[in-house]
Amino acid sequence: MAAVRAPKQWSLTTTETITSIEAWENNLKYILSLDHNFASFLTAGATWLKKTNASPLRGFTDDDEDIPQIQRRTAAQKVTHLEMMLGQLANYAPVISRNTIVRNSTSISGVWQAIRQHYGLQSTGSRFLDLANIKAKLDQRPEDLYQCLMSFVEDNLLTAAGGITHHGITPEADEELSPSLENFIVVTWLQLLRPDLPRLVKQRYGTELRCRTLASIKPEISQALDSLLEELRTSEEAKVLRTIHPSFGRPPRIDNRPPASYRPYPTKSKTTYKPRSNKSCALCLQAGRPDYRSHFLSTCQYLPDSDRQFMARARHVTDIEDTQEYEDNHPDDNYPPSQSNCDCDHPINHRSATCRVNITQSPYLHVFYNQHPLRLTIDTGAETNMIKASLAHYIGCPISKSSQLALQADGRTPLSIVGETRLSLSRNGKTLTLEALVVEDLDVDILAGTPFMTCNDIAVRPAKHEIIIAGSDIVPYGSPNSSFKYHVVRYCHVLRAPPTNTTIWPGGFLEVDIPIDFPPDTQLAVEPRVDSTSCQSIKSSHAWPQPGILESVGRKLRLVNCSTEPIFIKKNDHICQARLVTSSSPPQTQVPSSPDLGPPPLPLHTPGYHLEQVSVDPDGIFSPDEKRDTLSLS
Repeated sequence: MAAVRAPKQWSLTTTETITSIEAWENNLKYILSLDHNFASFLTAGATWLKKTNASPLRGFTDDDEDIPQIQRRTAAQKVTHLEMMLGQLANYAPVISRNTIVRNSTSISGVWQAIRQHYGLQSTGSRFLDLANIKAKLDQRPEDLYQCLMSFVEDNLLTAAGGITHHGITPEADEELSPSLENFIVVTWLQLLRPDLPRLVKQRYGTELRCRTLASIKPEISQALDSLLEELRTSEEAKVLRTIHPSFGRPPRIDNRPPASYRPYPTKSKTTYKPRSNKSCALCLQAGRPDYRSHFLSTCQYLPDSDRQFMARARHVTDIEDTQEYEDNHPDDNYPPSQSNCDCDHPINHRSATCRVNITQSPYLHVFYNQHPLRLTIDTGAETNMIKASLAHYIGCPISKSSQLALQADGRTPLSIVGETRLSLSRNGKTLTLEALVVEDLDVDILAGTPFMTCNDIAVRPAKHEIIIAGSDIVPYGSPNSSFKYHVVRYCHVLRAPPTNTTIWPGGFLEVDIPIDFPPDTQLAVEPRVDSTSCQSIKSSHAWPQPGILESVGRKLRLVNCSTEPIFIKKNDHICQARLVTSSSPPQTQVPSSPDLGPPPLPLHTPGYHLEQVSVDPDGIFSPDEKRDTLSLS
């Protein structure tokens, strides 16, 4: 008969969990029980003494004559077999002192308890406080969180052999999971998912909870968990919408009585608080002068004239946007020198100032937060993400308290921090996470630094004016390409609904694609199509969407339902028409005069209300009399 082959045993490491330790114990118990000399020491209740000079035999005695001669063992043999077993156990538990297992142990259960105590997994009175460390993770399923709570409570139930007393009384039997404790587990699970979730569960299952426990309807809650969380999100979005639009949800006024906010009423004199400007002079601060907060660096009397001239020249660079002429004539990143209109008394060296000023546009990225288009200024040198407080309140993002500090670019002046927020942004179907500090004074709306780029795998190529998202999505920034490959320019474009029927609830939005003739990130003037099915059932003054200027992000446009009623959109319906927003004043270009050219021709006499580009009979088809009669009509 072949011998039983023992499974392979592994050694404990410095990092173990309760699951891995239990598997290690069960496997080692099975291996040791295969030896009949060790089996007697592994039974429940088997004990021995510590090995000392007073008890070298550890309390063992020779076997009686009742035991067969072939199975009879002496006390010395028992001690040898015991220490041999404990030595093998110590070899697989190198994290525990060998003397703790071999010389100082008194039972096999004491050895298991010592190992669990070393890893902090032994159930004690303070072990139950670790329940506060269990949190809901972003990538964790709700059922996994519930199983984690249930396993924690089951592992910390009182046992008779645990050695823990309750009000000085040792439990005689192992504690079982009571119905009340199961209810507390379900309540804790709901609170970890969303703080408002227990209130919503009570509202929806109030009738069933009159005759059933909360733990008994837990399977039904799990099935409806997605709808419960979606209802909470919809409620929060409605609150944000009411904050942004104060008239949301109010019935229209029937009479012509002015609202209460416009009626005259006695006012009390109130003192308005005007915040002081954060003046700071870096030159006086470095020199240790006490009046460094009384002026700016540009007005400092200790500033050298050469630096003052440079700052005067730099202040005239107000428009850093790329232009069409700059793209065609200046392919490099430096702006061409411009004429200065400075009214200073001192002369300015244009050449030296221009060489010292090198302006390059910062990378920026357009994204969506719900229905709000946002512009993120990417700063690869910033260690913190920041958002302006006024913008955070406008878009209704959640703001929590924060104990962090943020400094300005000088590294000394602190910023006024309101709190911190976490936003889920989207662009081209990709979700971008932004964890930012909400500050009062910020030059841009949103400053995205290195943490934002690292979290969302974003890279910047300044030479190509490109931003790469997740290694695949390439987003250009800066001015559009000078060459336009589409030769047919339309007056306006019609935007279609998605290929499926859609219902837009109050406060919701509809995302539509814009034509490829438009740039991916641009401003569009939108007006409704009165002949569409979404506008036929309502008055033309309440047509949807309302006329306005919207911003597109990644060739996507989000149309918001600001009314108090849902809007039904049929598939492939013509919902609105859009056109590009252009500047009303084209750039003035000067044509250099040449002595070879003659005097410019005199313009034709046309009335002032006609366009200058319109002329009568440009091809000379009319006769002089017909042309004279046509001009006389005006």
